Amino acid sequence: MKVVVKIGVVLSLYLGIFTSCVDKKIQETEVRFEETAFRPCCGEPSGVEKPLSIHLAVNDTYCKKTACACIHDIASRDYQELQTQLKKGFNIDLQLTYYIESYEMEDQIKVKTHDGLICKPWTAFMLSQEHKIEYKRIVDVLDVYDNQWLNGVFLVNKNSSLKSISDIGGKTLVAGQEDAYEKYHSPLNLLDSIGVKPGIVYHKASCLECLNELMDHKAEVALVSDYVMSASCAVDVASEDDFRIIGETEKMPLCSVILDMNKISKADAMRFQNALLALSKEKSPEGMLSNGFVKPASWQPKPYLIK
Repeated sequence: MKVVVKIGVVLSLYLGIFTSCVDKKIQETEVRFEETAFRPCCGEPSGVEKPLSIHLAVNDTYCKKTACACIHDIASRDYQELQTQLKKGFNIDLQLTYYIESYEMEDQIKVKTHDGLICKPWTAFMLSQEHKIEYKRIVDVLDVYDNQWLNGVFLVNKNSSLKSISDIGGKTLVAGQEDAYEKYHSPLNLLDSIGVKPGIVYHKASCLECLNELMDHKAEVALVSDYVMSASCAVDVASEDDFRIIGETEKMPLCSVILDMNKISKADAMRFQNALLALSKEKSPEGMLSNGFVKPASWQPKPYLIK
């Protein structure tokens, strides 16, 4: 009987270890993302004679209907003229629903209300696997400076002794939350990759809150978006001269037009992509405040896993 008990205990321990390994393997698999850019290698777009209706949710940093009032001098993008030109020239009826708060849009993502989104890519892709949504970025949207990219930056007070991200070891760092790729996943992955371990890491929801922690000397380093001093509420409370950047993350797309490929066919996605690219550069509608759209850059998000 004792032998049987011992064998049972050993077997249970073995199964427990095996199960743990399997769970870990599943977890690692779940956080892997395929290429997010829509780059069809073959096939033809649907014909313009067929009416095409697409309903997108919008949470765009530079759109006047979704941006905070404090930055309306720069964030005044208007999609109405684009909608008119898509309807007139391409037989595409683009319907837009605007969300000032991203969490309100996230609720609609979860129930698959829309055909896609215009937003920071991570806002969409962070929910795609759990809710089995096949998103693809068909174009990237240029900001008012004709910039396609977004970085996270490591910010310190101007009189700080810290000179580079290698100096962050043992220091207090305030970061964004898991829904902010450039302020959470990308910088924390970067620190891990170079073997730098902050002493304390805590999290705030917005760039402004992170800046407040820095200005109040509660944190020695703040992780914020690179547009923090031009297109966020921080412009009202701080000056870029008060801070220094000691490091930055990899580049990622700032804003994309993203489609749910379970709702929009490949042929229709190609047609919509071609239409948006045609309404770019010198043909970009005035309300876009930029050269419009560019082909989607390669991007495969890598979520940060707490070690």
